[in-house]
Amino acid sequence: MPVLYILTGSNGAGKSSVGPDYMPNHLKSLVFDGDKLFMQKRSEFWINGIKSHKECKKLAGEFVENTFDELVASSLKEMADFAYEGHFTNDATWTIPKKFKEDGYLIHLIFFGLTDIALSETRVVGRAKEGGHYVDPFTLTSNFLGNLEKLDKHFQMFNSITIIDTSGIEHIGLAILRNGVPDSAIQSKHLPKWFIENLPRITQKIQDSENETDGEH
Repeated sequence: MPVLYILTGSNGAGKSSVGPDYMPNHLKSLVFDGDKLFMQKRSEFWINGIKSHKECKKLAGEFVENTFDELVASSLKEMADFAYEGHFTNDATWTIPKKFKEDGYLIHLIFFGLTDIALSETRVVGRAKEGGHYVDPFTLTSNFLGNLEKLDKHFQMFNSITIIDTSGIEHIGLAILRNGVPDSAIQSKHLPKWFIENLPRITQKIQDSENETDGEH
């Protein structure tokens, strides 16, 4: 059965830098990174003589969108494994994973979370100073909150979800859910504040699982 892997989470949480480390070996080098491709194409358009930042951004954005659509269509046609990273802040962004699921794919999501929006912004600013992708504060906030909100709404559609806190140097695995049910998780009382506040339904699932375990003793 073919698989779809999705990397998502806060800006600056490490989707591009460490995300592939959590992927199966055959997909590690094949993850579609729209932000990286956008920056490459924007620079290419500028170097090739389009001396308008606005036009370069427009053309790069169109190229990324068309490339992604072609890869999705090709993968579905061939029933080939696929992996991409992105943000899922509105219902429209969920059409792609739903399509893969409807076509018989196993869908696995890996979520990277940070302590708060301030840390996300600090990471992004630092990255931009080194030539990386910059994200404006409005979009950054929308991504931080929107990704969490939609994950808590749609988590039951995934065959597996792995949630990792990458706020510190040492990454902390917080929970793994399989088909909407906690498979493993740290104790709910030790879950970070950002998790409890923004993922209430998943938190409740973990607490229910703990209560069921306690009841068996």
